[in-house]
Amino acid sequence: MPRRLRLSILLAGLVLCSTWSTPATLAADAKPATAAEAAKVLDLGKFPLLAGAEEPRQRHVAGLSYAAKGDVKAAFEFQRKQFTDKKWQELPNGYVTDQFANGTFSKDGFKVSVSVMPGAMPGMVDVTMINHGNVDLDKLSTPDDAKPLFAGPVSKMLVTEAAPDKTAEAVRKLLLAQGWQPYGQAGDQYWFKQNSMKLSAHIASAPGQGGKTVIDLQSVLMSADLPAPPEADKLQYSDVPAQLSFDSAQPMEKVIAFYKSTLEKSGWKATTENPVKIGFRDIVIFRNPAKDLLELEMHTVDGNTRVLLKHQTAAEVAALDQRLDEEQKRKAAEKDQPSLKVAVTIPAGATGVEIAKQAIEFKLPSGKARAAVETLRKQFAKDGWKEDTPVVEDMAGSIGFKKGEATLSLTYVDPGFIPAEVSLSAIGIELERAAEKK
Repeated sequence: MPRRLRLSILLAGLVLCSTWSTPATLAADAKPATAAEAAKVLDLGKFPLLAGAEEPRQRHVAGLSYAAKGDVKAAFEFQRKQFTDKKWQELPNGYVTDQFANGTFSKDGFKVSVSVMPGAMPGMVDVTMINHGNVDLDKLSTPDDAKPLFAGPVSKMLVTEAAPDKTAEAVRKLLLAQGWQPYGQAGDQYWFKQNSMKLSAHIASAPGQGGKTVIDLQSVLMSADLPAPPEADKLQYSDVPAQLSFDSAQPMEKVIAFYKSTLEKSGWKATTENPVKIGFRDIVIFRNPAKDLLELEMHTVDGNTRVLLKHQTAAEVAALDQRLDEEQKRKAAEKDQPSLKVAVTIPAGATGVEIAKQAIEFKLPSGKARAAVETLRKQFAKDGWKEDTPVVEDMAGSIGFKKGEATLSLTYVDPGFIPAEVSLSAIGIELERAAEKK
């Protein structure tokens, strides 16, 4: 998880910890939401951007992050207005300064944290919005002896006398009983999933609490509901891109059977009866009525099945198809156009001249290469070529040239005791020998 995102989640909980109370709009017995249910309340993939915003780093139903021109206070006020206009309630204890702004908004049981901080460049800000979903952390079962440390809208901390390992096992059993499924582990961080909600439980000894064990619970919405079989090992989920990876001791046939059975319940269907072999990977494609796409990719590693499940929305698939179509049309148009030709003046005294469409090579007397290269540099500059990272020495050198999409590469070697060698290679153009002046 990016550092700024981790900081945003932490601060969202800390600045709203002790005096926050559950809003009246929270559905008392709401089940953890699906991405589709969350999108009906708010789709961050369609949330308005600040004027002058750059291309978002993340723009999905569950999260939005981007850089834009502006100052922190004005940028946060823009977000606040968008939420209040949509009848979202701003929860108490927001924090707004010239250097950082943070707030949490709630509607129909869903919570969204918003943070704004100075960007990497002067006059820029970074905006991060996280949908924490509709999980009521107070309704999660926890060990009987665990005492509240603090609670906020998107995080809750408890402390217990029990050892971390025993606490982790107790928390796991309680959450499984509430319908949560294990969804990966990294050290003392445990993740659980239910529908499109991901719950994290950080369980560790806290020196600041006299060595007692602290349970830190937080929830976030996932942009895609990507199920995993119970035996999944080394499981990792990412929201950008939306994908799930893990290892399974089960053979590919059983992994495929699990996904066909599980995904069918949500309207997904495999597009082929059997997996398609591409390189060393076996691939199965699933589509749903909304035209979203799931790609199940598998191969064998150390006797286990390594799995990568990738999700693309219908809009993302359509955008990719459009880019591919435009690229094909561009290449077809270039193919139909006559090739651009560049006439290269071969220096007087050159020997062993070899000329191909995209390469020219020749030799010169020892000590003559650099002067010849300087003449070629002047010719290319006059013709509108821009140099790229030139390295020019008496004994050797290389220079790149660029003009539009075309590139030229000029290299030479002139050690001083054998004939010098000069070569030109081109991409996107054809080379030819310039007519000799009479």
